Formats: sequence, structure tokens, C-alpha cells
Amino acid sequence: DKLEANFNDFILERYMIALWQPIMQSLVDAIGAKTILEVGAESGLSTKVLLDYVKGVGGHLHSIDPAPDFSTDDLAQNHPEALTFYRELSLDAIPKLPRIAVALLDGDHNWYTVLNELRLLENLHNANPCQMPLIFLHDIGWPYARRDLYYAPETIPEKHRNPYAKLGMGRLKKKLLESGGLNATLHNALTEGGPHNGVLTGLEDYLRESKLNFLFMNLPLYFGLGVLVTQERIAANSSLKTELAKLKTYLAGEKLIDLTERFRLKTVAQLQSLQLELAEARTNVA
Repeated sequence: DKLEANFNDFILERYMIALWQPIMQSLVDAIGAKTILEVGAESGLSTKVLLDYVKGVGGHLHSIDPAPDFSTDDLAQNHPEALTFYRELSLDAIPKLPRIAVALLDGDHNWYTVLNELRLLENLHNANPCQMPLIFLHDIGWPYARRDLYYAPETIPEKHRNPYAKLGMGRLKKKLLESGGLNATLHNALTEGGPHNGVLTGLEDYLRESKLNFLFMNLPLYFGLGVLVTQERIAANSSLKTELAKLKTYLAGEKLIDLTERFRLKTVAQLQSLQLELAEARTNVA
């Protein structure tokens, strides 16, 4: 299980890194960001990329992960001027933060966590549209757009926690599969869809309740990337407006992107199945 879980985490995090330079960094540059929040550090690959960035601009990275898979103490001690690490849940850590310019949300992929992370960020910035950070949200596409994932189910209040199991997911399959499928070693909600279920659902519920006026862009690639920024920040920053306009051209080929993503996800699920078979074979040989 640990081998497969690490493999899943590596895939998800590697793709987030892949999106930094071609998509996210130009927007971050446009607003002159120096203070960045990372939610979900995993094995530290994205943390190191973001740390290099803030060091280059004389900024600071705030990274949150209750159970990172790398030595956060060594990294923080080596870069005290540029990194603060919080080994706690995002919903506990965010209220302690200073104001930030950019937030990358890639932590616990469920409705309750995402909705409340966004609420807390709004409260942290006093619901001021000119101070709200530029926000990137990962995994707003399949499989967790409309299905909750719980890395630690006990941390989610019972009334906000859907029934779940350690079983895999299949495209166009609302219920979990009996065997195989994607992320079969993680705690996935039994059923896809419905209220209070999934990352994208949490984001949409936040947008409905917030009085702020956001531009939201949904890029359907690499598990789905959301870009969220207030209209006031766009109006006040011509460079940001230009970069967002460039990004919108990506969506001209949305159907092709979506089709490509479907094929990629099928390959990922097949790779994970092979990884499980390999782990079982190694155990049998041992």
C-alpha cells in the first residue's frame, strides 16, 4: 500500500510541477508576487521549485502539509529567510499566515477542505478584492472534481464526510470498482457526484457564496487546474490581464485537451495496476 501510495503521490505532484513554468509562473510574475502559499507539499518536489522562485525575488514561501514525505526541518533550517513550514492541517494553519500574494491549493482533495480553505483565505485578506491572492487549485478535473478523497478521514467532521472505501475509480463509473481502477489504495468516496462531494464542487459552492467578483478559468489538463483571481486585481494590472488573455487561448482547443486527458488518465490507471501487480509479485517472491 505504501509503495502504491507513494507512486500515486509522485504522479500527482510531478504534474503540478509540470504546470508551474508553462502556465502558472507567468501569472505569478505579472503580479510581482513575493509571498506564496503551498498547500500540499508531498515529497517536496514542488516545495523546492517554489522555494527557488521566492529566493530569486527576495520573497517567502509558506508551505503546509501535516505529513510530508521529506525532511522539512533540514529545508527550513537551510533557508530560514525564505521558508516557513507548517506540519498541520491547512484549516488550522491558514489563519496563522500573513497576507499572501499567491496560493497553490493541492492538499486534501475533498469538498469540505477546499471550501473552507477558500473561505479562510478570504477571511485572511478581509474579503478585500484587491488583496485576495491569485489562487491555483489542482485536481478540479476527474477523478476528484465530483468525488471526495480523504487522506486522513478522521480529520473531516463526520457530517461532512461521505461514505468511502479503499477501492479504485473508473471513468464514467459512479461507484467504486471491485478491483483495479485509479488510486485503489486511497480513501475514495463510494459514489461520484451529488452535493458536498469533490474539489470542483467545493470551489463552485465557494464562488456562489462569496460576494467577491472572480474570474475563474478551468484548464482540463493534468487532473485539472483552476485559476482564480478577482476582477479588481485584473483591472488594476495590465500585465496580468495580458497573461490571462494568453491563457484563454489554450481553451480554444478545450475538446481536444479533454480528449487527450482522458487517454492520459487511462494510461495512469493502467500503470497503477501494473505497479500493484509488481508489488504483489515482489511480496510473493520474498
